[in-house]
Amino acid sequence: MSQIRKLAGQTAYYGISSILGRVLNFLLLPIWTDRLMAGAYGTVSNLYAYIAIFLIIYTYGMETAFFRFSAKSKDPKVYHSSATAVLITSCLISLIIGFNSAGISRLLGEDVQPVYIQFIAIILFLDAIVAIPFAKLRLEEKALRFAFIKTIVIVLTIILNLLLIIVLPDIAAGKYLLQWQPWILSFFRSDFQVGYILIANLLANVIYVPLLFPELKKIKLTWDFKLLKPMLIYALPIFLMGLGGMINEQGYNIIMKHILDVESLGIFSSTVKLSVIMLLGIQAFRYAAEPFFFNHADNKNAPELFARVMHYFVVFNVVVLVAVALNGKLIGDIFLRSPAYKEALYVLPVLLVAKLFYGVYVNLSVWFKIKDRTIFGTYFALIGAIVTIVGNLVLIPEIGFYGSAFTAILCYLIMSMLCYWKGREIFPIPYKFLPLLGYLLLGLLFIYCGMQVQMNNVYLDYAVQFLLTLTFTAFMFWKEGRGIRYNVRNTKS
Repeated sequence: MSQIRKLAGQTAYYGISSILGRVLNFLLLPIWTDRLMAGAYGTVSNLYAYIAIFLIIYTYGMETAFFRFSAKSKDPKVYHSSATAVLITSCLISLIIGFNSAGISRLLGEDVQPVYIQFIAIILFLDAIVAIPFAKLRLEEKALRFAFIKTIVIVLTIILNLLLIIVLPDIAAGKYLLQWQPWILSFFRSDFQVGYILIANLLANVIYVPLLFPELKKIKLTWDFKLLKPMLIYALPIFLMGLGGMINEQGYNIIMKHILDVESLGIFSSTVKLSVIMLLGIQAFRYAAEPFFFNHADNKNAPELFARVMHYFVVFNVVVLVAVALNGKLIGDIFLRSPAYKEALYVLPVLLVAKLFYGVYVNLSVWFKIKDRTIFGTYFALIGAIVTIVGNLVLIPEIGFYGSAFTAILCYLIMSMLCYWKGREIFPIPYKFLPLLGYLLLGLLFIYCGMQVQMNNVYLDYAVQFLLTLTFTAFMFWKEGRGIRYNVRNTKS
């Protein structure tokens, strides 16, 4: 089997869980935008931004350190020590957060209740303790088992959200199952929607423990500092890089709430959720590519192989960008149930371009990981974080939602350029960016033309934009399809 075909196969398996995880956002988006006011949705977005950032703190780069040191030594102590370290630190941090929930909630604003903080402490603990077992599955290339477990938890999360956000409120309002209404009213609170969303997340995460029990029971609690010290040294720049990267992704969630208001954050966040369609393939690719790049780092043809991976990655995602941007109004009409949530749809194409540049950076970052020069990833991520913070603070007051969207493009473009220029010195890869830039510019031209379509009938608008999507997709397949098939057949493992 060819190397690229194997990577594509693993990406497909990881994509099952990754895509379903993102689909969760779309399945819940019409529920939340129909049942939640923009302010409540803004609170949810704000809290999940903190969850994402703190999960980086909880795992502090130990997943990647586990990959690297396990690949080097094959010593089972690497698994035991890294899992033990994350377990102990996660427990301590969650206890600190839980006992100080009242003070933390006051810092975050009057829309955040102390119990929300307590729920978040438990969610973070559960997410963190399964991080190393999941990394073990990825290292062993057990992509199917990884996807199965993730899918079970995702499905349960959807079911619990449906129950807590739709079914129980409807019963409490007397819409159906009237015989249950008195019992439901005895504990159900209509003003606790944000709390119920967190409870659904918490209960679903509990299922990780039995599903990953075979991996968890193999952990031997041990603290081998002689082994952990080099792992922690290796993980530190990964941690800082991850922290900077998460600020790049979620910084707007924290800043916009204070510059504008929580309602504006809810409106903008709903459009950001639509833009994560671009992240479906990127997330799946990232899960499969990290061990793939490590495994093929010593291959004499690695630079050419990695360049081809980048090429086909960008080709595919430019098609996705055009498809989503051209059909953004249709997608918004389907998933954004309240007209108020559609006020930020005009920034969707800009957000999609930002996601594309993020994917390019993911590919470019291979050199500093396989060459143990992760400190450069830290530099790039922290520079990006500065751009994100300054850009949002300066541009949001001036141009509103566009300010945050263009800041995201600037952040990932600068990070990609810095990463490429430094990478040429240490691990040269023969990327061919000119044709890829041409595809992107052509795609943006298609998007611009599609956005000018203003027919008298909304369905005619949809039809024209869909036809433009098919035309661009057919062109890209004509230009690149033959090359993809050739490389899959002739790149031998």
